Amino acid sequence: MSNYRIQKQTQATGQIIIWSILSLLVGVGIGAMMALLNAPASGKKTRRKLARSVEDGLDSGQEAIEPVVKKLEKEVGELRHTLEERIAKLR
Repeated sequence: MSNYRIQKQTQATGQIIIWSILSLLVGVGIGAMMALLNAPASGKKTRRKLARSVEDGLDSGQEAIEPVVKKLEKEVGELRHTLEERIAKLR
C-alpha cells in the first residue's frame, strides 16, 4: 500500500472519529437542554442547571477528544518520519 493511501485512510478515520464524538456530544447537550427546559423548576434554577450541564458537557467532550487527538498526533508524526526516510532514500 502506498504511503499516500495510508495517509488518506488515517485522515479519514480520524475525521470520522472526531465527527462521531462531536455529534454525540451535541446530541447529549441538546437532550440535556430539552430535559431542563421541560422540567418543572423556576427560570433561575433552570438556567443555572442548563449552564452547569453545558459546562459538564464541554468538560466531558474535551476529555473524550483528548485521547483521539493524541493518537492522531502520534500517527501523523510516524507518517512524517516514514515520509522523511523515504525522501532521504530518494536523494
